[in-house]
Amino acid sequence: MQMPASEADETNARVVIERCGSYNIAEVSAAIQKSLSPFGGIEAFVRPGDRVLLKPNLLAAHPPEKNVTTHPVVVEAVAALVREAGGYVRIGDSPAGSIKGIKRFWRIAGLSEVAEKTGAELVPFETGAMPAKTLNGRRYYISKWVAEADVVINLPKFKTHNLMLFTGGVKNMFGTLPGLQKTDFHKLAPHPDDFAEILLDVYKLTKPALSIMDAVYGMEGNGPAAGASREVGLILTSPDAVALDVVASFLMGYDPETIPTIQAASRRGIGVSELKRIETSPSDLERLRIPDFRLPSNRKIRMIPRPVLNAIGKAVWIRPVADPKKCIGCAICINYCPVEAMALINMLPVIDYKTCINCLCCDEICPENAMIQKKSLLAKLL
Repeated sequence: MQMPASEADETNARVVIERCGSYNIAEVSAAIQKSLSPFGGIEAFVRPGDRVLLKPNLLAAHPPEKNVTTHPVVVEAVAALVREAGGYVRIGDSPAGSIKGIKRFWRIAGLSEVAEKTGAELVPFETGAMPAKTLNGRRYYISKWVAEADVVINLPKFKTHNLMLFTGGVKNMFGTLPGLQKTDFHKLAPHPDDFAEILLDVYKLTKPALSIMDAVYGMEGNGPAAGASREVGLILTSPDAVALDVVASFLMGYDPETIPTIQAASRRGIGVSELKRIETSPSDLERLRIPDFRLPSNRKIRMIPRPVLNAIGKAVWIRPVADPKKCIGCAICINYCPVEAMALINMLPVIDYKTCINCLCCDEICPENAMIQKKSLLAKLL
């Protein structure tokens, strides 16, 4: 089996970028096949009889046109390629709220239809015994479907992220933790630098052999759920999700070295985290860079080093607050809050900011995009 990027040498520091202008299945399939060709095709990763798990970004129950989740046509195209290579396909994720039932998520995100078309098996991560793995003193219960897979193929989405600045290949593997673990880890590590260490742990433990990023349409602004859809027209592929994230964040307009997960990967020697050490096809990334891609409105505050932020103290703050014009009082955010800092009062979520850890999970999970960010005067100036 292909050596995972987290354990491979620099020969895996390659990212292939292909143009893809629509979610037409023929166009997407052709772009993915072309992106895999320099690596030896899908056959370099999948052997006949392999159990292959596809891990899309499902996040929450959003339809494909919102561009919150990995588009089902991308999942369908990869599933078909795996089947052609003789692999047995499973598709799974653990989106917020799925502990109460995952079928609704599959249907809304278009994955039920993908399973019908391709013969893939949709697997509920919340079921079955979860093997415990320990890394850096932290215990993780990875989905049994990940543990049973011969090959894991990571299918992230090209999006911004309010807390982590960017969500991509590394962060997408966080969804392999079923149940309430994800909220527990948000509580354990509310600062982006600390949370990045947890994301790198999960990435190293799950060892995806290949990452294919859906950047046909992405999300700009205050992602990963409340931002705006943006046509990008690309498919990005690499065996190294760290290298993939470096290139993708650069195309967005970031300095990749400011992204917490990339910083953590560099410290720990996981993957290739320096842009100059990554071979790209095409090689001229400046030509593909998106000059007006809108980044999160709070990114400058998120990039302030922790000692400086601690020194500034309470003068700089960003607080989530429910917009009464959009909120429908469904209480999903309240049920998902990792520190139980929210209560429903007069059909509107009210937040105890003394308890709030500012993880912005409420923003991620809200089906109406009703959580907005209120900033202090100094935060607005920054």
